[in-house]
Amino acid sequence: MRARTSLAGLCAAVVLAAAPVFGQDAGRGGRTDALHVFFECSGGFGGGCDQRQFRTDIGWVNWMRDRQDAEVHVIVTTQRTGSGGAQYSLDFIGLGDLAAFEDRLSYTSLGTDVRDETVRGVGQILAVGLARFSLLAGAPTRLEVGSADAADATDRLVTAEEVDDPWDFWVFEVNVGADFEGESTRKERSFRSGLDASRITEAWKLEFEADASFSRDEIQLSDTTIIDSRRRWDTDVSAVYALASHWSTGVEARAGAATATNQDFSASILPTLEFSVWPYEESPRRRLRAQYRVGLRHFNYEETTVFGFDRETRGVQELELSINQRQPWGSVFANVEGSHYLHDLDKYRVSSGGFLSFRVIRGLNLRVNGRVSWIRDQLFLAAGGVSDEEILLQRRRLASNFDWDLGVGLSFQFGSIYNNVVNNRF
Repeated sequence: MRARTSLAGLCAAVVLAAAPVFGQDAGRGGRTDALHVFFECSGGFGGGCDQRQFRTDIGWVNWMRDRQDAEVHVIVTTQRTGSGGAQYSLDFIGLGDLAAFEDRLSYTSLGTDVRDETVRGVGQILAVGLARFSLLAGAPTRLEVGSADAADATDRLVTAEEVDDPWDFWVFEVNVGADFEGESTRKERSFRSGLDASRITEAWKLEFEADASFSRDEIQLSDTTIIDSRRRWDTDVSAVYALASHWSTGVEARAGAATATNQDFSASILPTLEFSVWPYEESPRRRLRAQYRVGLRHFNYEETTVFGFDRETRGVQELELSINQRQPWGSVFANVEGSHYLHDLDKYRVSSGGFLSFRVIRGLNLRVNGRVSWIRDQLFLAAGGVSDEEILLQRRRLASNFDWDLGVGLSFQFGSIYNNVVNNRF
């Protein structure tokens, strides 16, 4: 496990005293002389965001329920690393009298780390960052001040050229599974398997994914038995090269088959160019990017389509714009994407969607998510139509001009402003 901090001096000057930080017996009733902390963690990869554990182990701060009562706001975001682990970026944002101070620390776990190792690693880096703000706020901390040699205990992230890796940064994962279910009038069984492989370095991102599934359902009606068999397999390959701090290029290839979309076989290859308005290093907190893809798609159909084709190869181009922000006021994601086949501009699809999580006032949060698509590119529709049986079983995709979904929610919390006490019973 390796940790990285944006303040090398902080690593040289402050060393966690392991016993005081983890398992200490600190006052939990809301000490007025302790630093007031509002904590957010997106979870994400690795399972290192255990807020109950952090509140249990770091008892020398006040954990606040609302941001308006805090002196520092901690936002933790995650992203996957090449080893299958996760990098946790911890942003410390000063509030009130500490508004002039900000800091960013990070912790990187390995793909082989168990959850406890990851939680403890993130907790140690969290304690280091809180220690600095505790000192700035004049609050007492139970930390030791060490010598400059302490910097040697905190390693920086290494580059691909600095290590001798017998696997050459390749990571593999294989999975298989089966499900069986039944009752007197119904039997269900399904099988699935998958293989993932990836190699991620500073310059290249190579990923391979393959999965397959087969299911068979037998449903007994009053006078007949319906048998619903479905198969699906997909293979995805992508290679991305980092051109510069704002530009990337690559290629995406896919092959597969699916009963639902009348495809006995399909394949595509799409060279891609991406531009990020902000540097990629900032993407866990904010991202604004445009992605353009152009290439070919080939289809072999199980049944002749409404356009009279048993197979076809078509050129296609796609454009996607997306924005993602995680800020003290909340988080937002939105994207717009459009595509069309080059042989017929009337065969197109436009989709837009996203979500918003926003703090309206103290304790009141608004959550909105939704998506809408305008669909004009269903080349796979079978000429023979879809039977009532297939409609009821949702075995085949139906012709549609659009689809949409929308969700709205409000939550309001009130009561004690302190969030220190952790009762782990039951």
